[in-house]
Amino acid sequence: MKRVVPLVVSMMLMSACSPNANTLVAAEQPKAAADSKAGVSLNDISGHWAESDIKAIVAAGYVDGYPDGSFKPDHTVTRAEFITMTAKAAGLKPIPGGDNKEWYAPYVTALVQAGIHQYKDFSSGDWNTPITRMEMARLAVRASNKSLQSPEDSTDAKKFMFLATQKGLITGMADGQLGKEESATRAQSVKIIQRILDVSQGKKLEVDKRAASYAEVELTGSNVQTMWGSHVVELPYKMPLENTKATVKVHQILIMDLKEEDGAFRSMFDGEIKKVNDKPIGDEYLVALKVDIKNETGNPLLYAMFGQLSPSSGTMVNIYTMGNKKFILPRIGSKNDYSEGWFLFTFPKEIVDGAQKEYGFINLLISENNGAEINLGKAK
Repeated sequence: MKRVVPLVVSMMLMSACSPNANTLVAAEQPKAAADSKAGVSLNDISGHWAESDIKAIVAAGYVDGYPDGSFKPDHTVTRAEFITMTAKAAGLKPIPGGDNKEWYAPYVTALVQAGIHQYKDFSSGDWNTPITRMEMARLAVRASNKSLQSPEDSTDAKKFMFLATQKGLITGMADGQLGKEESATRAQSVKIIQRILDVSQGKKLEVDKRAASYAEVELTGSNVQTMWGSHVVELPYKMPLENTKATVKVHQILIMDLKEEDGAFRSMFDGEIKKVNDKPIGDEYLVALKVDIKNETGNPLLYAMFGQLSPSSGTMVNIYTMGNKKFILPRIGSKNDYSEGWFLFTFPKEIVDGAQKEYGFINLLISENNGAEINLGKAK
């Protein structure tokens, strides 16, 4: 016998995005809540990058074309439209009731009950506001991760975008950037819905490493997990120096494959790269530590990073660019101070591969001039 459990929810509406909620009924959910449509023909998607996904999603009944036979793939999609698509893709039965009679309200209620949407998710605008890529990522992650489907979940936006890129639910724009506040197009929304369906069927999605790197750095300050499947110390990190009273902090740790010229952050480090030992650069990673030095003793202090710190398993490099001071190693206590900058070195891929295979993580070691080692890596 099917059980129907009444659930009475009373809430104050805090924004124009929150539909009225009175008596909500939790019912059994069908495997699919969309009506399939055979023989759908659209006149403006031929050759479009999302053509196959648009055809599949429209045929499955998750979204419709326009009466004139068009789909308008590059037009924006509203929050109401994407909410409805997500509910259908999640196999949720629309839940009518309450004072809000808008066509999308039953789907919003269904998503809220399922824990995929929270009324507080949209703090401005209304349901006709074009949905952003960030808002779309949050819905996609919750729809694909039951552990986040709780009214008490407080995961922040940066974490949602990171999870979305790590899972392959969201890929980057043309240059790999996240475009979090960009309005999503109908084609992009269809692609996300298809990925939600793929994840629900146990498929592993391809990850855009550039987008994942950008999202990870925004969240943690490092892209080591994306590039190496490893973890680093919490940033910013104050190095426990033993041989000086200077304070050296690491604010970012960026990993770049030198063979990926269009990889994340690679364009930041354009220029002629040379090892300090004059040996050729082989199949290696470029590791960039964004650091600063401070004298917090109250007394004069001279400290230059060159000769004070070095990578234990890698080789320091210099980048030669015209008129650019950002790659000069930081120093304090002289007239030509550059207290902030980048500490750069290359790291052989064979060392990374060996450490991952043997230990499951990378020991990213920095040696102080007295021989003490500082480990920026850590186990999961």
